[in-house]
Amino acid sequence: MLPSVQSMVPMHWSTVSKSRSFRTSSTLRVEASTDTASPPPEALPPLGVLDPNIVSSPRLERKLVRTTGQQPVGSRRRRVALQNSKNIPFEQLPYQCFQEARKLLLADREEKLKQIEEERRRIAKVQAMPATQYGGEYVKKGRIVRMQKHLEKLKILADINDPVIKKRFEDGEGDMNRPIYRYLADREWRKQKRLKLMQRINQMHIVPDVLPHLDPTAEVKLAFGRRNVQPGDFVDSTISENPPRLDVQVFDRGVRLISIVVLDPDVPNLETDGFDSRCHFFAVNVPISPDSTYVTLSGLAEGTQVLRPWLPPYAQKGSPYHRLAVLIYEQKDGTEVKAGLREKISSTVKGEFKLNRFTRNLQDQPIGVHLFRTIWDDGMAGVMQRAGIEGANIELKRQKPEKLPYKKKDVRSIHLPTMYAFLHKAVTLLGWLLILQTASGDGSDPGVDSFAQAKIQQQLGRQLSRQAAIYFPTNPQFTNLTDRWSTYTQGNIAIVVEPATAQDVAAAVKLANQYRLPFLAVNGGHGTSSVLNTLQHGMSINLRNFNQIQISKNGKSALIGGGANTHEVINGLGAHGKITATTNGGCTGHIGPGLGGGFGRYMGYFGLILDNIIDMTVVLANGEVKHVSSTSNSDLYWGMKGAGMNFGIVTEANFQIYDYPTSHWVFAEFTYNDTEHQLDAHFEAINKINANGSQPKELGEVYTVMQINPEYSKTEPVMVVQFNFAGTLEQAQPWLDIFINLHPAAWWKKDSILPTEIQPAAGQDLDSFIWYVVLQLADFTHIHSFRMTWHADPDTLTSKPGTTWRLFPVGLKEYNITANRQVYNLFKAFLAEHPEFSSSVVQFENYALGGLRAVDPASTAYPHRDDDILV
Repeated sequence: MLPSVQSMVPMHWSTVSKSRSFRTSSTLRVEASTDTASPPPEALPPLGVLDPNIVSSPRLERKLVRTTGQQPVGSRRRRVALQNSKNIPFEQLPYQCFQEARKLLLADREEKLKQIEEERRRIAKVQAMPATQYGGEYVKKGRIVRMQKHLEKLKILADINDPVIKKRFEDGEGDMNRPIYRYLADREWRKQKRLKLMQRINQMHIVPDVLPHLDPTAEVKLAFGRRNVQPGDFVDSTISENPPRLDVQVFDRGVRLISIVVLDPDVPNLETDGFDSRCHFFAVNVPISPDSTYVTLSGLAEGTQVLRPWLPPYAQKGSPYHRLAVLIYEQKDGTEVKAGLREKISSTVKGEFKLNRFTRNLQDQPIGVHLFRTIWDDGMAGVMQRAGIEGANIELKRQKPEKLPYKKKDVRSIHLPTMYAFLHKAVTLLGWLLILQTASGDGSDPGVDSFAQAKIQQQLGRQLSRQAAIYFPTNPQFTNLTDRWSTYTQGNIAIVVEPATAQDVAAAVKLANQYRLPFLAVNGGHGTSSVLNTLQHGMSINLRNFNQIQISKNGKSALIGGGANTHEVINGLGAHGKITATTNGGCTGHIGPGLGGGFGRYMGYFGLILDNIIDMTVVLANGEVKHVSSTSNSDLYWGMKGAGMNFGIVTEANFQIYDYPTSHWVFAEFTYNDTEHQLDAHFEAINKINANGSQPKELGEVYTVMQINPEYSKTEPVMVVQFNFAGTLEQAQPWLDIFINLHPAAWWKKDSILPTEIQPAAGQDLDSFIWYVVLQLADFTHIHSFRMTWHADPDTLTSKPGTTWRLFPVGLKEYNITANRQVYNLFKAFLAEHPEFSSSVVQFENYALGGLRAVDPASTAYPHRDDDILV
């Protein structure tokens, strides 16, 4: 008799599950080894006996499930065939062609096993070698990860053609500790179940109402009591009153910690005539693995795991159905959510719920999702009463539109459709004039302001997704949303739109075009072109919702949203040991500067930001959404890389990413107060370092700043030099000696800085990054590159908004020492005449250019690749 299949799941799961469950072992088996031969044939039991291998009638199948808790094995046709067979083990079938084919497959498997052993030996060798042999710990770790992925692939290839493996998988006997069964299960899930799930997600607008993007990689099953819930099912209120059970099947090896969020995005907000979100359950630090998949929400620990106990889903009478999204997040790096953060979440999760506020310690996107629906039913009032929820006696009713007074048509009058169309356009234009007058005033006229808001909500609001938002000058958040880094280029904003999808951006652009409203896409708000001042009574399209960072499966590219800033990109990629070309300022946007170039400390390795763009999603000025790449809209692709801000709004782009070229950085800062003798020598040294653009890629950047330091003098500017080197202190020492030999008045250094920590070490993170402004003097034609800011308060020397800044970036081949001396003297005289501007600075910047020069100048629209010093 064939061995029976007994699932490891609890009986109440087996009795309701219609899908195959996988057998798992308590000890880890050898992941790619020859399966043991089947036992000799045994006689099948007589008909009528409840054997899961041969039971074939629906009545006996139900009886088997009811009495033993076991599911029938395989298909009914297979079980009927087995009733009359001799029960010969599968691998012993007496067919010559079958056995010959098995011999070939076994020979191929033996070859794969040899490759597996060789790959394991290579991994052990790399692990035993010091990190310095591979360029640092990050590089070594990345190599080991790639080798382990290749090893997993070999294990799958060793078993993929084995008929015994396929039979056991189809019979539900797969061991999820083995890569082959995880691979087969993942493939089967993606073939049908995942497609159905994504169809329900799109039909019910979970994207974009709850999340802007969703790419589930784990299968999630949901059950209330004895009932399995399919994605999108309506669940009776009395059934969903108690917490459900989850089955989260992941398809990659290892134990990981997950967080579980149950979210209702359909909570009516009567004040705004819109919808808010409500959290019904929040748990963190829940361990799962491929062979340990079951999570009972009621069994999780309060405080350490459950931060928001189960709140029964409810919908008030008269309201539309509510969608309940069950989101599974994998916690970053498998780290536990600490007590301080748990307390913070617990104290704020019961109010209006904003998902992105609480998922910063998790991965950017959930790995699994499920959804169900609830609506007012006969038991809802009792559920709300038992849960202490108010509003069970309130019925929501839709407001009926007011009817226009009836007027008898005069058939002798002008053609009515034409007249009505004309009047409609006239009223609409009049409404927009009132809107603009309201936006440009102080908003003190509530009648006009209400009209403006109603008009926008009517025409634009109905076209936007639920995650999008519209703000007017009367909104408390309007000031924060319209603040810019420089008030010199503030412009005049009447409307702020926060889109959540590319279609939202397109809708906003089309509306702006229809009513001739100037519009501006905003990320970090650091643009300083004086052209921005021509934006009067316009629309700001704020892209901060587009801050996703998704690394591809092959680890060679990443999808980065148009609203992500540099700080988010560096830390998001750094969590996976990856990096790409970025700017140095953490608070600036990533894609915005990249469309015009994008300089930074990794430019010697990877070139400009724009050199790493693979493709983009662009909303054109007419509202069309285009996919732009080297093969699709190639002319636009060329123009976007160097002049992209002139052609459209980028909502997301794929970038090439890389393993860290070094595991550590060295940062140093030198202060020179004897500028009479040190200034010329310093710039001569910089010219030698950067001769013909030959600054080594490891010397990522050298900043030189002229500024007043009261510790040395209140009238004589000093020079401050910042030094960034990718490598060890020993490797950096020859370059440090160049600046040490100039005898600084003071200097300090820090070495062994991790790549993700170089920004704060250099004072360039979100809280302390210092920005400077370029001033180009017409009287000194040799001065191609220096920066100057003017303001009176030293505390404003940060990236905070509200100060007047001006930028004039330029480039040159080398420093003219005489001209730089004139700059210093002019700056010194200016400060003596205007001591209120003593916090102003002049800055010179130098970058390594190897990566930039490696790109064909004709491949992009960027025009300045011949400059040796880029500022």
